[in-house]
Amino acid sequence: MDDEARANDLGAIMVVHAHGDNIDALGEELPRLKRVIGTTQSKPLPNVHNFGGFSDGDRSVFLANEMGAKTITLIGFDFKDKNVTPLKKKKLIWAEKLIDTILGEGDFD
Repeated sequence: MDDEARANDLGAIMVVHAHGDNIDALGEELPRLKRVIGTTQSKPLPNVHNFGGFSDGDRSVFLANEMGAKTITLIGFDFKDKNVTPLKKKKLIWAEKLIDTILGEGDFD
């Protein structure tokens, strides 16, 4: 978190997505940040936004697209990973479909 807090101090906007398993960590670390966009995968609130998407990875693509990113590069996002659980495999299938709707089929790095 030190690097993220420093980047935030230098002007970076931090996108924070809460999960049930990181609420405690957010309570400790979030006060260190000044410029934050909160995201959710469910009903948006006045200070928490839903930019679309299903998994964390495709949600980040929806966010980048919404913010007008000229390019979007996915690193470490292997839609065809054979070393995942059956549930993760289903999530990757949906993530790829959703990303295809935004960027065009196969039109992403």
